[in-house]
Amino acid sequence: MFRTKWIWRVAVAACAVVTMFVGGTQMAAAAEKVKLGALRFTSHSGAFVAHEKGYFAGEGLEVELIFFQAAAPMAVAIASGDIDYGVTAISGGLINLANKGAIKIIGGALVEEKGVDGQKILVSNAAFDAGVTSPAKLAGRSFGITQTGSSFH
Repeated sequence: MFRTKWIWRVAVAACAVVTMFVGGTQMAAAAEKVKLGALRFTSHSGAFVAHEKGYFAGEGLEVELIFFQAAAPMAVAIASGDIDYGVTAISGGLINLANKGAIKIIGGALVEEKGVDGQKILVSNAAFDAGVTSPAKLAGRSFGITQTGSSFH
């Protein structure tokens, strides 16, 4: 079910939320270029929609999307100033950088509500046929995550 209100909230949130702000840097002025870090996940779709629909430009911002493979390197890029903001997950590395004052977490973009599923654990057909139907049944099996220290870790 397409939820316009939800998509709009995520798009607005992507502009300024689940966004980390480099300590000591001033907010982008109108018409100033902004580098926004993102992952190529549907959870970041608000930023993509805002970019493609011209919502950033409508607010006087020229936004360049910079893509990352995982959340942890994005947190480092924010702390170093390589990007201005990031739409990313909360990870151990991000919390450590925030605790040291290198970045600030200023909001959240994802919401879950009844009927809107969150993260998933995927298994092969063979594993499912062998009885892996819940996280509790992963014991003794191998599995993959995006990166050590990531939100999935």
